[in-house]
Amino acid sequence: MAHTLLNRHVLVLDAGYQPVNIVSARRAMVLICRGRAVPVEESEDIIHSPGAVWRLPRIIRLFIAIASRVYRAVRVQLNRRNVFARDHYTCQYCGSREGPFTIDHVVPRSRRTADHPEGGTTSWENCVTCCAACNHRKGSHLLHEAGMHLLKQPTEPRWLPPIIFRRYLGNGADESWQTYLYI
Repeated sequence: MAHTLLNRHVLVLDAGYQPVNIVSARRAMVLICRGRAVPVEESEDIIHSPGAVWRLPRIIRLFIAIASRVYRAVRVQLNRRNVFARDHYTCQYCGSREGPFTIDHVVPRSRRTADHPEGGTTSWENCVTCCAACNHRKGSHLLHEAGMHLLKQPTEPRWLPPIIFRRYLGNGADESWQTYLYI
């Protein structure tokens, strides 16, 4: 049983309480014992060693600030799932939350304009979540030609932690993590 407890996931925060990683409980205990981290939140589970008893951490905080370095070095990958997440699974034209959703180029790739001599690019600033009905209605027209407008201007997202930790969030991740992951 102790072996399975030590394999549980623990959220790691930097000194500024920014999420930076997820490690096993074993690694978290090593960081705590070496004086590199402190527990922020502990579970009710207890682990024993010959000379001590500890409560298993759910979240630990490092004594160094590294999140700003992580955020500058890594950019959010442009793909369907991340565009949908940025737009909160909402059509950016009509506000519908009913799928199926597609990705729409605000300035269509096929349209060459003075501002876009090569046509619309596949970028964070030109791609939005769109329901099938609005995508069909807009077609290859510009927004003013189709009589449509965006609910909000698309930008490159800055919410790296939820993307990094997405694989853990659906698999029974600890509810206490929600506060630190801004979701």
